[in-house]
Amino acid sequence: MAEDQQPRPHRSTVLTVDLDAVASNTRTLSIHAGGRPLLAVVKANAYGTGAIPVAKALLDGGVSWLGVAMAEEGVQLRRAGIGAPILMLGPADPSQCPILIEHRLTPAIYSLPFLEALDQCAGAAGTMVDAHLKVDSGMGRLGFREEEIPLFLRALSKVGGVRITGLFSNLASADDPPSRQNPDQLARFLSILETLRRGGVDPEWVHLANSSALLAHPPAHLSLCRPGLSLYGIRPSEALPDPGLRPALSFHTRIAQVKDLPAGTPVGYGATYRTASRKRVGILPVGYADGLPRSASPGGHVLVKGAPCPLIGRVSMDLAAVDLEPAGDVREGDEVVLWGQSGQETLGPWDWARWAGTIPYEIMTGVGCRVARRYLEGGTLRVVIPIL
Repeated sequence: MAEDQQPRPHRSTVLTVDLDAVASNTRTLSIHAGGRPLLAVVKANAYGTGAIPVAKALLDGGVSWLGVAMAEEGVQLRRAGIGAPILMLGPADPSQCPILIEHRLTPAIYSLPFLEALDQCAGAAGTMVDAHLKVDSGMGRLGFREEEIPLFLRALSKVGGVRITGLFSNLASADDPPSRQNPDQLARFLSILETLRRGGVDPEWVHLANSSALLAHPPAHLSLCRPGLSLYGIRPSEALPDPGLRPALSFHTRIAQVKDLPAGTPVGYGATYRTASRKRVGILPVGYADGLPRSASPGGHVLVKGAPCPLIGRVSMDLAAVDLEPAGDVREGDEVVLWGQSGQETLGPWDWARWAGTIPYEIMTGVGCRVARRYLEGGTLRVVIPIL
């Protein structure tokens, strides 16, 4: 990918990330967390927004840690010159242990075989590796269950190259504040922490709070908070309080062609839609390979000149069609808002998630590599062109 101070020509489908808003949200969330340090989750290419520029903006905003899902993501950040602590939240293959040590990535200890492999690698490298223990506090996914902690402590006592400096888990229902699962998981997590301390392991970094828990569950803040989606000004649920987050994302394209179609004309694959009368239709150069979910049509819309224009026919890989009648006089090249504001109307990942029957995380991470990313920071525009 090439980075340009002066934008070069690129296709009109562009995701814009306001890095100043990202940094502002970081500061807001830190205050909401009572000044506790933040671990900013930048896995999956920073939720589709671009891991390297976003990570740098987050660090400028004051985060202490970065979180990734896999070793490759951490190595990418290191090669970009980022020296901050990076936690691997997901599992690593034991064969990747040398990479973790070489690039100073903090691994998650989630199983005894991985602990043994990491210890052997640390011994071969003549170093001590700091790691965070991943525990399953009631979600049924990765990590040690509470009854397995004594077995882990016995195994840890036999290794000399791994030091447990952190403890973490995931809340399954944090975006549902009344859910009984939240206090139950917190209690189990704290019980695990107490068992570790009795066994001589007292981790400095104890973290359970994702964006939802940071906003709605203060008892789960502990010594480190782990926001992700909220960094972009998006709450994981409308049931959660808004501490004053700034929207940081917009997604635009332009009309490639305007067609006046007679009644009875099929539009899109499978002819699932036919015009009931003469209709003006806009063809958009954006499809599901760019992040427009195929399942959002019918039901979804885009914004043209401040008017909601419904999707018609099936969204295809590279193109989508919309009914232009609500927008009035429209021409080829006019702007189309996929996320963002047009007139008095706004759209965002949550809207597309509702139309597609999913969550905003999937919508954001679905923005494809063909989409140019544009970054706004301190009044300066910078474009990252993914293919050219």
